[in-house]
Amino acid sequence: MTAVAHTLDEMLAQGFTRRCAQEFFDVCERERTSGLFDPDYLAWAHERGFYAESACAYGLDEGNIDRYLSDYDYCRLWPLNGWQRIWINDKLTLNMLLEDTDMACYLPEYYYYTDVRGLLPLRGANYAEGIDGLLATLREKGEFACKPCNGTEASGFHKLAYRDGTYLIDGKEGSAADVEAFVAANPNYVFTEFIYPSAQMAAINPLIHTIRMLVLNPTGADPHTMTAYLRFGMEGTSDGSAPNYTPPTTADICSYNVRIDPATGRFGDGKLAYANRIVDSPAHPASGTVAEGVIDCWPEVLEMLRRISLKVGACEYLGFDACITDKGPRIMEINSHSGIKYLQLFNPIMDNEVLASYYRDRLAALDALDEAGAARRNGIIR
Repeated sequence: MTAVAHTLDEMLAQGFTRRCAQEFFDVCERERTSGLFDPDYLAWAHERGFYAESACAYGLDEGNIDRYLSDYDYCRLWPLNGWQRIWINDKLTLNMLLEDTDMACYLPEYYYYTDVRGLLPLRGANYAEGIDGLLATLREKGEFACKPCNGTEASGFHKLAYRDGTYLIDGKEGSAADVEAFVAANPNYVFTEFIYPSAQMAAINPLIHTIRMLVLNPTGADPHTMTAYLRFGMEGTSDGSAPNYTPPTTADICSYNVRIDPATGRFGDGKLAYANRIVDSPAHPASGTVAEGVIDCWPEVLEMLRRISLKVGACEYLGFDACITDKGPRIMEINSHSGIKYLQLFNPIMDNEVLASYYRDRLAALDALDEAGAARRNGIIR
């Protein structure tokens, strides 16, 4: 475990990027002022490199701390992938990489992308141009999922729909002009097929879920799925316009997370994760359905991960966000440095010999950096 520095300059000397060093400071400061945590426990966790939220999730203490990778070390390690991480860091690029392959079936259809110049039509919309093309495609398809091209924590998710001659924006009626204004107000968005969960998953919660899986592929030719968990939305509505995750910034916000055995796809051991506590919950709190079983088509999920990991083989560290839809498994995005809190909620990273060795080797490489090497890392932005 890296000794926790107390100034930005000390962190930069340890090989942090300036971006991640500042992020670690910002999260710690937000936790200190939130009022959600016992002050003594918060100070103890921060001094050891863990966010208080993570420490509460793990039940962290001096007896088990060595089982967990600290938030400090994880922030220090970014980026684990080389420059090729640009292949997976945004949804549009990933779509373009897979579009002309037989792996395109593992992504939702992509219709449009917005940037400061306006609308870029994509194959899923048959390249129908402009707002008239988007409106026609929306009328044809019935609904779009609208997401930031490179966002985090399900933030910025919206739904556009067209039903019975009426346009809907997040379930509220609007005009064609309202849709045009919405599009203009959301640059760097992708507009994609709106996906629905399989019957097995919908019985637990009708919102689309997220299966997060960590794949290691250091050689570029031998990817392995190391650990995974399943997150269900908390809403009881089937409208689907709500995101399936809300960051726990107040005492009453929680997420529902379930363990997955990556070898078999068996899931269970559901837990409600609040910012400052974990509550066992075998059944989903909204539906009352017990969240356990074996995920349908799990062998296909693993094959999907293997094939896509080989396609982007220059990226050795892949955080897949996937789901099981009524049309089979789909990838929503791949993260180059996905969060570890919920992965470690079920499977402490340092308990896994392969993962522990991987992180230790890369931390040792940072320890070996000279001043010039650390300075080169300091300036990495994305």
